[in-house]
Amino acid sequence: MHFVGRPTCLLLALLGLALSGCASSSWRSTIAVIPRETSEEISVAEHGGAADAALRQHLRVYWNGPTTSDDVEPQIKLTEKAIRDRSYGLLLSPNNPFALNTLIERALSSAIPVVVVGAEIPIAPRQGLSFVLNDENRTGTLIARRLHRILGGKGKVIILGVNPLSPGSVPRAEAVQRAILREDPQIQIVDELTGSFSFGRAELVTEQAIRSHPGLDAIIALGINETRGAASAVASAGAMGRIRIVGCDQGMDLLFLLRDSVIDSLVVQDSRTMGRIAVGNLVAQHLGRSVPERVLVEPRFVSQANVDDPVIQTILSERWRPGT
Repeated sequence: MHFVGRPTCLLLALLGLALSGCASSSWRSTIAVIPRETSEEISVAEHGGAADAALRQHLRVYWNGPTTSDDVEPQIKLTEKAIRDRSYGLLLSPNNPFALNTLIERALSSAIPVVVVGAEIPIAPRQGLSFVLNDENRTGTLIARRLHRILGGKGKVIILGVNPLSPGSVPRAEAVQRAILREDPQIQIVDELTGSFSFGRAELVTEQAIRSHPGLDAIIALGINETRGAASAVASAGAMGRIRIVGCDQGMDLLFLLRDSVIDSLVVQDSRTMGRIAVGNLVAQHLGRSVPERVLVEPRFVSQANVDDPVIQTILSERWRPGT
């Protein structure tokens, strides 16, 4: 039997401690970025904005999350891991309004600052916790103004995708309603389609709504799956060009549908800027500086007329590697 001598044991032990220290040090300079889902361009752009800002601060980004926006469990596990690893900070885009609240409290009690990105959740900002949000009131205004232009101030519309369990969905719907009432009281919102929407369900309920509301002029789709489903349903109904679709948020396929005149326009989130600002908040909190409780980032209206504008292309870019 071979025994390892004491000097060798001591060397191995010291080596283990050194490696452990390196791993710990690595995580303490790493920001955990956990998006609502990893498969959509809106999250890739957020990753890019965070990575660019982190590089300038000599920090790393670990970006991971669920593959669908209704899968809460991966977000929970990744947040728990970030807390165990004592990450530099957490940049979270929760896909449920309540699921991560307890973990956010744990992170704060462990002196890990947190920035919630995209949509607000019911937890109060405080020392170490801030919000970088899409300006939903501006989203409502952009949609209402587009409807005024394409409908001439009157018509029938439906709102597709009001989901109380999706952060930001209800405030977005309410902002759209207020803006339409303010801009064009003669535009009638004849239906609100509520619930959690996969592409298939969005398509099905939109087909039913088209049949239920003869003379429908436009569909306001509040999210990516809803916009996809509405586009498919309108095409199946042979109503392209008659029923206009104003969608929300960005996806590569939605931009293709926009260019192909299947959908009229999109109001997209500037998630790249959100990621950049969120990293700045984390750094400021580590330095003991005050940060705004909430920063509202203006969304952008995208149509065929401006989709190739350099500013819009920067917002829509899928570049996520820093410095490229």
